[in-house]
Amino acid sequence: MGIFILPLFLFAREWTVLVYMAADNSLSPWADSDLVEMEKIGSDDDLAILVQIDKPNIGARRLFIAPYQIYNLGELGVIDMCDWHTLYEFLKWGVINYPAANYLVVLWDHATGWTLKSGRSFGSDWSSGTEMSVADGELKNGLKGFYNTRGEKIEILAFDACLMQEMEVAFETKDYARIQVAPQTLWPLPGFPYDEVLSLIKENPGIGEVELAKRITGVCKDCYLNTESFAISAINLEKMAEFKNEMVKTLDKIMAGLPDARIKNLRNEVQTISLSGSHPQITDDYVDLGDFLRLLNDHISCKEADDLYRIYKETIITHHYLGDFFPRTSGLTTWFPDQYLEFKQLLDYYLGLDYTQTKWVNFLNWFYDEDDLRPGDVKLSVGAVGGDNDFRIFWSSAFDLAQINYGVIECCDTVVVFNDPCEDSVNWILSGFQLNHEKFHSGNASLFSGNSSNLNNFARTKGTINLETYGLLDLYLDYLTEDMTDSFIIEFGNFKEVYYGNSKGWINLRIILPPGNFPLKFSYRTNAVVNNGGVYVDDIKFYKLKNSKYIRSNLPDTTIYIFNKLKGDYLFAVQAIDRYGNRGSLSNFGFASIKEYAVPYSIPSPFFKDCEIVLDYPDSIKPFVYIYSISGRLIKRFNDFEFQNGKRIYWDGRDEKNREVGSGLYFVLIKGDGFNKIGKIVRQR
Repeated sequence: MGIFILPLFLFAREWTVLVYMAADNSLSPWADSDLVEMEKIGSDDDLAILVQIDKPNIGARRLFIAPYQIYNLGELGVIDMCDWHTLYEFLKWGVINYPAANYLVVLWDHATGWTLKSGRSFGSDWSSGTEMSVADGELKNGLKGFYNTRGEKIEILAFDACLMQEMEVAFETKDYARIQVAPQTLWPLPGFPYDEVLSLIKENPGIGEVELAKRITGVCKDCYLNTESFAISAINLEKMAEFKNEMVKTLDKIMAGLPDARIKNLRNEVQTISLSGSHPQITDDYVDLGDFLRLLNDHISCKEADDLYRIYKETIITHHYLGDFFPRTSGLTTWFPDQYLEFKQLLDYYLGLDYTQTKWVNFLNWFYDEDDLRPGDVKLSVGAVGGDNDFRIFWSSAFDLAQINYGVIECCDTVVVFNDPCEDSVNWILSGFQLNHEKFHSGNASLFSGNSSNLNNFARTKGTINLETYGLLDLYLDYLTEDMTDSFIIEFGNFKEVYYGNSKGWINLRIILPPGNFPLKFSYRTNAVVNNGGVYVDDIKFYKLKNSKYIRSNLPDTTIYIFNKLKGDYLFAVQAIDRYGNRGSLSNFGFASIKEYAVPYSIPSPFFKDCEIVLDYPDSIKPFVYIYSISGRLIKRFNDFEFQNGKRIYWDGRDEKNREVGSGLYFVLIKGDGFNKIGKIVRQR
């Protein structure tokens, strides 16, 4: 096979086929047989067949496939075919040098689906030891080489690789191709029958993309009749946006309620797809999406579910299955683990997929109904103070798969009442916990929980910590425990927070604690089996939040407006809480300084029978308070000794003659020693 430089064509052929053959792995023997199949057909004026092939110990080459002749267009050396830049450059090269009216791009290799982790990916390159991730955006980045060069989508993107016809993959490729052809299942090792596939174009170069996609799946099915069990399909990627919209509407409606037993049982009835071996099991974590939507539609029977199932069926151009194992496949697979724990362990990788825009991942979390994931961190800001002592408090949304509400806490100051950098154990009673000098967040040591079976270790402060109002526990943790089993517990009186799983390094926790006078206690409890690594604790601080209170609770929004705030300095922070009761870390504190005195106002406002009137005035004076009608008639007068709860007065809604006053607007005047402040209150009866 000599070096052959092919002159650029000066005209556009009907079809260019670009085969990205990543064979630097165990599939190498089948690469040679596929090349033989290709050269049986070969290129002509209307069909160009180009291959970039990489094999073990040989390096990569670019090939032009002619009838019964293969021309080497260039030696690329040892390269990483699972590096998306390599795919990008191949597609760019193919479009520039072999222009055509239509393109068929074939990605040839091992594959297991949507993410690099746990073996789910496209491609395997032995020389570099890498795989091409779908969830990390690597496949998508590679396909941009075609779109950025041509300015249009690939007519047909085909995967000659196992398990790639799934929604997670389709949402990554939808912006770069019109039609996708791929197996839903494990795929026979010999792969596509390339002589038959290419002859479809050679015999009819004017064939359209839809017809060609249908016929490719057909010849694949016919090639393996009576020999293999698999499912293959062609899908319309142009329908993905419409599908997403319908999916969001349907899942939002479903998730407004709680999962019932019938919905939970659908997972046991759906067609599953095995990642190893052809016989599907109920525990397989890929399922046929169409079969699930059919079952769901039968169960809930609503317009949204019906529309979603209709759009799904319109997305499938054609699908085939062989054998007895996949009778209810419909064309597209999706990820639906059998257990919540598996879902949770792969969630971080799954969130990188565009498919999450459909809220499928939110639905899965809702379906398991076991959510123990804390909301993400929140950053809070405070706007400028206006002339009416008004300002805005706003914060970033916390990430969570479940519905989130927020609580906003206010205090006037923070005071450190306990500070331990964990360089020694002088503040602690230790039972099983110990100082560790190998892993620490700062300094030279941390507290370590121990790591073995059947532990019930604890570390407790020698003294109590007294909180008149709320407190803040600020500390750093690094933990790796058996998820949902071995537990690290933080306790303060009746307050308890439990942590387990993998923190993935040091994390900062900021935990609101209730009033009380208790020791701080850490516990670590393990079972008799898996021991992963234990828990490290460092840089522990306890703050009193002076005069703290929640000013908002169960708030779905990320902004509040404060009006007529009393004079003083304030700190504000926010905490996210999801519908399962999982609490996120407290945000940073935002500061507001109010320089002017507020006008009087009532609690509640408006009031119906009686109210408290809140007053704001200098501590140095002893004012009188007057209530006037809108006509200017004096209704009620209060002396300073009648004030309650600090600068507040109680008004029962009666005048100086103990008569009920009517509905309407009233003025409240604070007056004394040259100080005057007037406000408005409203009574409704």
